[in-house]
Amino acid sequence: MSNNPTVKYETIPGSRCLSNYVFATVLFSAGIAFFLAGLSSYFKLNLIPFADLTGIFFLPQGITLLFYGTAATCLSVFIWLTIFLDIGSGLNTYDVDKGSVTIFRKGFLGRNRTIEFTYPIEEIESIRLKSAESFNSIPAIYLCMKDRREIPLTNLNSNPTIREVEERAANLAKFLNVYLDGM
Repeated sequence: MSNNPTVKYETIPGSRCLSNYVFATVLFSAGIAFFLAGLSSYFKLNLIPFADLTGIFFLPQGITLLFYGTAATCLSVFIWLTIFLDIGSGLNTYDVDKGSVTIFRKGFLGRNRTIEFTYPIEEIESIRLKSAESFNSIPAIYLCMKDRREIPLTNLNSNPTIREVEERAANLAKFLNVYLDGM
């Protein structure tokens, strides 16, 4: 938050959360273990010291272990890359003086590494709060434009209570001086 009463900042954490670190680590470890088990069955050599895997037939068990080990390791490398690049992190800036809302996010390497959208406040029709009627649903806040576009503003990594999301949506609608839908 800033000290300026006409500018409001919201940081979005992105993919650097504890669950991604744990999932990538477990997936990488399991992938390497499966890969080594498959290689052990092919070479008839124990590559994992605490287990005797030389008795596994290469076809079909060993080749299956190699496949799943390779797939899990590649997926874990992808998740580690998203963590390293901090995909999805960014900043929402609401500036009443300039009359604009700026949404900034980080993406993958390349031409579109940074994604930035700026919308004039006079084009905003309302702030919409949506909540699915299902178990463990996460309520979402949307910036509704006059041309019927809905831009999501909610951080999906955290698990806020409905009350916290309602308060955030109400404060944002009051700050931008627009209507609040869906409460």
